[in-house]
Amino acid sequence: MSTDSSSNARSLQIAEVERISILGSESIVCGFHLVDYIWTDIFTNLAAASTYVLITDTNLAALYADKYKEGFTAAWAHVRPGVAAPRLLVRVLPPGETSKSRATKSEIEDWMLAQKCTRDTLVMALGGGVIGDLVGFVAATFMRGVPFVQVPTSLLAMVDSSIGGKTAVDTPAGKNLVGSFWQPKRIFMDMAVLSTLPPREFSNGMAEVVKTAAIWTAEEFDVLEAGAEDIRAAVLEGQKDGDMA
Repeated sequence: MSTDSSSNARSLQIAEVERISILGSESIVCGFHLVDYIWTDIFTNLAAASTYVLITDTNLAALYADKYKEGFTAAWAHVRPGVAAPRLLVRVLPPGETSKSRATKSEIEDWMLAQKCTRDTLVMALGGGVIGDLVGFVAATFMRGVPFVQVPTSLLAMVDSSIGGKTAVDTPAGKNLVGSFWQPKRIFMDMAVLSTLPPREFSNGMAEVVKTAAIWTAEEFDVLEAGAEDIRAAVLEGQKDGDMA
C-alpha cells in the first residue's frame, strides 16, 4: 500500500501488518518491509520526541542504516508536513556478545549526554538479542527511563529476547546479571530481515518456537515440528514482495 500526501516527498510503502496484544496493548507488529510503517507508526501513535536514537551493530548498519535514515525523513514529511523534523542520531556498535557490557552501556550513555539527549528521547534497538538487551537497559536507566522500541533482526530475538521487557548486560561473574525489566513501546518484527539469516540461525529461532509450543499444547508442537520447512519457505517468499527491508 502506498500513500502520497506531499508532492515533495516520495510515496510511503505502508505494509499490511498483524498486530498482537501483549500486556493489554497491541504492541507487537508483524509484517514484511516495515521501515516506512515503523516510522509512521512511531510519529503518529507514540509520544513526540525531540531526538530519536537508533542503535545497531556494524553488520546490520551496512544493510539497513541508510534505509532507516531515508525512511525517517520520508515518513516525517508525510506525517508532519511543514514542521521541522526532530533529530535522528545513529550509534553503531561492534557485533557480538562482547558489546553487551557495562562499559559499552556507559559509552552509549555518555555519548547520548554529549549529544544533549533529554527525557523526550526515543531509543530504537535494531538488532538481535545482544543489541536488544543492551539498548533496552540503556533506555531503562537513561534520564530514569525513556521510551524505546525493539526491531529484532533474528528469529530467536523475535520470539524470545525482544518480548517481555527483559534487558541486561553481562558481567565477569556471568551473563545477564545486571539489568532491568523495561517494556518496549513497540516490537516491530520485519520478517523480510530474516532472509539474510544463515540457516543455522533460522533453525535456532525455530527451536525456540517449537519449545514454546511443546510447553503450550501438543497439537501446536506437532504442527510446528512438521512444518518448519514450510514456515521457512513462507518467510523467504514473503520477503520477495518488495525491496524495502
